[in-house]
This record gives sequence, C-alpha cells and structure tokens, in this order.
Amino acid sequence: MNEYTDRLYGLWLFLWQRLTWQMIFVFGAGIFLWRNILMPMVGDDYSYAFIWDGAAAGNLVDGIGPRQRIHSLQDICTSQWSHYFTWGGRVPALFLVQFFAWQADGGRFLFDFVSTAVFVLLVCLLFWLAAGRIESPGKSKAGLYWLLLGMFFAVPAYIYTMIWLTGACVYIWTAAAICAFLLPYSLAYWQDGFWQKKKWWHIPLMAFLGLLAGWSIEAGSIVTVLLTLAFLLLFYQRKRLQSWQLAGFTGLVTGMLLLLLAPGSYMRLKLMQELEPDYTMPPELMWTPVMFLYNFVEGFLPVFIGELPLFVPILLYLWKGERRQALTRYILLWVSGSFLVLLAMMFSPDFRAHAGFHAVIFLLIASAAALRAIAPQVKAWCAAKAKARFCLAVLGISSLTVWLMASAICLVIETSYNQQWAERKKIIAEHRQDDLIVVPAIEIPWQLDKVTGNRSLTNVLLMFGADLESNPQDNRSNIYAQYHGLKGIIIDKEIDWGKYGEENEW
Repeated sequence: MNEYTDRLYGLWLFLWQRLTWQMIFVFGAGIFLWRNILMPMVGDDYSYAFIWDGAAAGNLVDGIGPRQRIHSLQDICTSQWSHYFTWGGRVPALFLVQFFAWQADGGRFLFDFVSTAVFVLLVCLLFWLAAGRIESPGKSKAGLYWLLLGMFFAVPAYIYTMIWLTGACVYIWTAAAICAFLLPYSLAYWQDGFWQKKKWWHIPLMAFLGLLAGWSIEAGSIVTVLLTLAFLLLFYQRKRLQSWQLAGFTGLVTGMLLLLLAPGSYMRLKLMQELEPDYTMPPELMWTPVMFLYNFVEGFLPVFIGELPLFVPILLYLWKGERRQALTRYILLWVSGSFLVLLAMMFSPDFRAHAGFHAVIFLLIASAAALRAIAPQVKAWCAAKAKARFCLAVLGISSLTVWLMASAICLVIETSYNQQWAERKKIIAEHRQDDLIVVPAIEIPWQLDKVTGNRSLTNVLLMFGADLESNPQDNRSNIYAQYHGLKGIIIDKEIDWGKYGEENEW
C-alpha cells in the first residue's frame, strides 16, 4: 500500500512541479474567454439594447410595444434615468450592460475581451485579499489553483452570473468593484504603514471606489458596508484610523443608499405583481414562513451546498492549524460576510441561487487565506504520513482531471449552442419577410446538462433567457424580433413552464 501511495504521490508531484502558475492562470482565463466568445447576446441583453421605457412598463415584461434602439451615450443616460425611477437602482452595472449591448451590433467581441480582463482582475484581487498583500500569484500556486477551481465550480449559475452580458456586469463586475474597494482596508489591516503618508489622490480614489462598491447589488452592498465598518472599528482600536478610510466608507454608504432607495425597486415589485403574478410571491405571503422556506430551498441551500468544499481549508486551519489571532479574525470576518449575504437574501421577495454570487466571493477569500496558512503543515504531514500523501495525491489528480473534463464538456455544450444559433440565423435570413418566423428550439447535445449541471447551459436556462419563446408576444421573442427588424419569431416547441416550477402553487 505504501509503495502504491508513494508512486501516486510521486505522479502528483511530477505534474504539480511542471504546472507553472502562469499555465494554470492562462488555462483558467483562456477557457473563460473561449466561453465568452461562444456566447451570443441572449435574453435581457436584447432588452437593454433599447432605451428603457419606464412609462410603458419597461422592456422586460411580455406584450410590450415598439422600443427605440440605443444609438448614443445620451440615450443610455436617458434610459438609466427612467430605469432608476421605474425599475431598479443598479445604475453603474446596467449602464455598462447598455453600453456593451449598444456596441454589440456586430457581436460581443469587445465585451468578451473586456470581461475576461475583469475576470483576471477579480482573481488577482481575491488572491491579494487572501494574502493580505499585493504579490505575484507565483507566491502561492496552490492558492491560485484553489481560487480558479472555486470560481469554476462553486459560484452559483455560472453562465447566468459569469458569461451572459447582463449577468456578468451585474455579478462578476460588481464583485471586482467590491474587492477593489476592500483591498486597501485589507492591506492596512496587515501592514501598519500602508498609506500612512497622505497623498492627494487617496481620498478621491477611495470615495469613488466606495461609490461603485456601494452602488452595485443589494446584498453585496449591504454586507460590504458591514465588513468595512468592522475594519474601521479595528483601525480605531489600534489608533490607526485614516481619512482615506472614512472617505471610502462615506462613498460606500452613499452608493448603498442610492441603490436601496431607488424608487424603481418598489415600482417594479408592484408592477410585477400586477402584470406577471407567476413571477412573484403574492403580497399576503410576504414575510411569512412560506416566503422564508421558499427562499431557503431555492436560494440559501443550493448556494451553501456549492460552497461546502470551500470550508475544508477553513476547518482544517481552525482544527489543526497554527492559529494566529489576527489571521483567525480575518478569516472569520470573510466567512461572516458570506453568511450575511445569504441571510440578507432570505429577506428578499425572491431569492434565487444566482443572487448568492457575492457570498461565494467572500468565502473564497477566507478559504484561500486558510489554505495558504495550512500549506506548510500539509507539506509536513505528507512527509511524515502515507495517508496524507495518498489523500493529497488523490485530491490533486482528481481535481485537475475533473476541471479539465468539465471544461471540455462545457465547451461541447456551448459550441453546439453557438452553432444552433448560427443555423437559426440562416433560417431567419431566408424568411425575413414572413409574418411569423418559426425556428427550431435550442437543444442541449446528448443531455450533457445532466452531467455539468449549472456549470453550463441547462434546459431551465434555455427557458429563462437562453432561447426564444413559443409566443411571439412573450418578451424574449418580441424584443429579439424588434432588435433584428422582424415581424415576429417563435420556436417550434411549447414551453412547459410548470415542469420547471415557474407556475408556483403558493
């Protein structure tokens, strides 16, 4: 047994030593870019390519009338003004959505590369937050590998939050803004001399980053305020409170208030209850055990289950690690932030799993920090114990194999998806003058979604934005037809909403 273990461990060391951090990072970013290139504009992307018409129920409900395409930055400003007062307060993220939807007339080329740059930036920010300093990812290859695995496997609804144009701007881009804002506080926590010498740009920079972080997404914004407040209290206790820290907090709270107090958020809920009752919980069930049970089952539980592997390094550190008060407090701060996001969403009228995205981001920081702390002990355990060598080799080889295989299967699904849209466009070109164009519904090849789950496209995702609809007046078919100058378009398949829980029996 020991001989077999040593061979397996030797194989893992052979692979690990030849995998440079650059190779790991390029693979993760390259797959991300590839998947972006394969993804066309879908769902809400088309709705946000038009000026928001708040006076006529906006752009996202069924049965809307003609809308005007965006042709300038002024159109986007007009659109976001209307959106803020009639639908919701996520202005910075949705401004970007409308900008890239406007620029995507010939495809998502610009967005694909910019979003990949944001992904790379986010991974670096997470790495630096876990380390408590800005350093090369080569300083902890295992930490970088763990972050990339977590970004691939742990984030909820990967396509929805990471790849779709609208979803990426709302989730991964706001996560990058929040992490960029929190990084100086983290560096000041670990480095007594950080930004002690005042420079003129510290205060305006932090106020601006705070405004972006606060004016991002509801649960993430609220928890970022709480995390920043915790940092400020620690700095106050240490008598190291700086003006730039207060300026950042002021910008953060301002952004949060602009987000949470947007008149449109309340108007949207009322409008959805009136026009789309199947999408929302009846008012009489709000704040009842039914609402909390629904949010727990549909949102909290799926996100928490996906996060479970991220707790392993944290538990190992707390159980067997050489615990230091500063590091333990730091790790628990981020763990608390993760739970607080999920807790905040429990009070939302509709908590779907993708809304827990920022909970995973905060937990990734804690998990990577714990992993870095226990890495020397793991090395010592492997030197002394055959069981430790066996476990590490199995985990290492299997995680790398699963990541490679899952990436390949996701690319197969998304390549097929891209090709089906290309074939569909040929049909549209041939029948452009028809009153109603009927195109084949998108199909997942070989039911591979049962293997990948929500790491890639699923039948549920096709229903909720990734495909057109079977009624020409339903929003996605309607807005797609308007965007491409068609009289009407539907798929050749009746959507069974009840099968996937859209028709809830409250």
